[in-house]
Amino acid sequence: MQQLAKTITVKISAKELLGSGSLLQRKGQIYIVITNAHVLRAAKPPYEIQTPDGHVYQASVLQVAEFQEADLAVLQFRSPDVAYTVANIKDASSLQVGDEVFVGGFISHLTNQKLSTQAAKILNHQFLFTSGKVTLLLDKALEQGYQIGYTNDVRKGMSGAPLLNVYGEVVGINSLHKDPLWDTPEVYQDGSQPDKSLQELIRRSSMAVPLKKEVLQNHWENKL
Repeated sequence: MQQLAKTITVKISAKELLGSGSLLQRKGQIYIVITNAHVLRAAKPPYEIQTPDGHVYQASVLQVAEFQEADLAVLQFRSPDVAYTVANIKDASSLQVGDEVFVGGFISHLTNQKLSTQAAKILNHQFLFTSGKVTLLLDKALEQGYQIGYTNDVRKGMSGAPLLNVYGEVVGINSLHKDPLWDTPEVYQDGSQPDKSLQELIRRSSMAVPLKKEVLQNHWENKL
């Protein structure tokens, strides 16, 4: 499962690592990568994508109307010479509380000045793979589209990484780690609030935006 996560997860950067992304679609030489909108807001374009084999590609941002209320963003890049593995997508409605889930993404460390440039680069972009269990599946989405909660220990830099089920299918995009230092979005998109016990569970859970396979396929078939 860890190896699968590595093959479909990319690094997204500007001048430095901004976050992770998930390889979700290919058409010819064009690849689609989905990440969190807040990852791209961390720096101005141009953005670069580093694939699992170490190649770096210039990326362009796609406008996706269906994601306007969700913390999701879509990039594309062209690879004329190398073919990459793309994820299998599964609708998040297949999940149940207690199911095992996995997240693998790139974390950012402060560079140790005593290390060589190459060693510092390796430490700075470490791939972390974590397992956990689903803690909550909200009937309606919170602000920014967060709807799946889980126990996985995720770190800064792993935003945009794929959330995998036990079959290695992508069911969501990892977006928010548990016990964040900032205020969590504990308001539903319709403006109502969860009860206090549910708010506490949300704060203790890492959160993902679910993926809807049909929406993604319909959009990309029209876009690519």
